Amino acid sequence: MGFARLVRSRWTCRALAVIWMLVIFWLSSKSSLPAPDLFAGQDKVEHALAFGFLGLLITGSFSGWGKRLYFGQVIMVILIVAGYGLFDEGHQYFVPGRDSSLGDVGADIVGGFLAALVFLRRRTGDWRDSYTRERP
Repeated sequence: MGFARLVRSRWTCRALAVIWMLVIFWLSSKSSLPAPDLFAGQDKVEHALAFGFLGLLITGSFSGWGKRLYFGQVIMVILIVAGYGLFDEGHQYFVPGRDSSLGDVGADIVGGFLAALVFLRRRTGDWRDSYTRERP
């Protein structure tokens, strides 16, 4: 199996999604992160990027990188990202020096949603009519 084929595999995306979830868990276990505060709301942007990447990996795990994505799968990606975001914030609640907030969960959901939406549009050409297309 060539590298390009391995990267497009659903199973590779699933393994990378689990690894990324472990990285997120490890980072949330830290009392503080070595990142400078550059602007207000930076933590929300960081959450959206981290969970957006998770959303991309989960999206790839449903369809692989070269396959069509369906509207129902986008909803599933959003639910998985939201669930893991809630789990992450619950975990952070018990970490000394960290706080949890629903705003962070909202940023997680927005990141996952945008990642899935971009993937949906890229694969179908138009996200608005993707749920009406016939499955092969």
